[in-house]
Amino acid sequence: TWNPFFAERVGESAVGRTNLAFDLLDDWSIHFAFQGIRREVERAYAAAFDTAKLVTANAEGTLALAHRYGRTDAVLLLNGTDPERFSTISRATGGPTIGYVGKIGRRVDLDLIVASAHSLPTATFVFAGPILDSEYRRPLERLPNVRLLGDVHYDDVPALLETFDLGWVPHRVGEGEVGGDVIKTYEYRAAGLPVLSTPVAGVTKRGLSGVTVLEAASHAEWLVNKFDRSPRLQRSPEAIPTEMTWKHKAKVILDGLGV
Repeated sequence: TWNPFFAERVGESAVGRTNLAFDLLDDWSIHFAFQGIRREVERAYAAAFDTAKLVTANAEGTLALAHRYGRTDAVLLLNGTDPERFSTISRATGGPTIGYVGKIGRRVDLDLIVASAHSLPTATFVFAGPILDSEYRRPLERLPNVRLLGDVHYDDVPALLETFDLGWVPHRVGEGEVGGDVIKTYEYRAAGLPVLSTPVAGVTKRGLSGVTVLEAASHAEWLVNKFDRSPRLQRSPEAIPTEMTWKHKAKVILDGLGV
């Protein structure tokens, strides 16, 4: 489970540690969505860490969370992708297409998106994912070159990425980060897409090629310069390391449980 409240319930009826794997995807103790129940989250974490036989953490931030609760045996187990699902074929047409796949909320830098969309009016900025925070909807809908697709099923993501020229990670740095590992970067690179990201935690430590990391203030200028001569960017295939695949992650967890 990735849910501390579920692990807490399991622990209520258990004696000692159970054959449960607790996989840390985000640090809920600092997540903005759980601010109103912070005390309950911390209680659930304490019980979950006492209950789980195996604790895995998807990033340096969630590993630190486990250590704070005394689980120094926690295993760093990154997120990843299913690389065989993705094609490096480009089906992009028209002007530049800058794409984002993921939830749209406070983790996303709205000011950065607005500034970039204004700076590159010939480009289309595509956002595939649910809007979690209502204050994001109207500013994005007002931008004529922003397309909001809503939630897109994982099975449909590979075909969508074929229509992008660039995979974007316009995330806030510091306040708004939740300690986890950014999945979309792996997906973008599995599709051969060049990637532009803000310097979120861990992004420079994954060893992936084709990933440009810049402060938010430099994104608009970089995008304008990159698409100055052509609407298309060259794709570059990436051999996704085994340890950055879901198959590997599942195997580590099953082996850790002795299954």
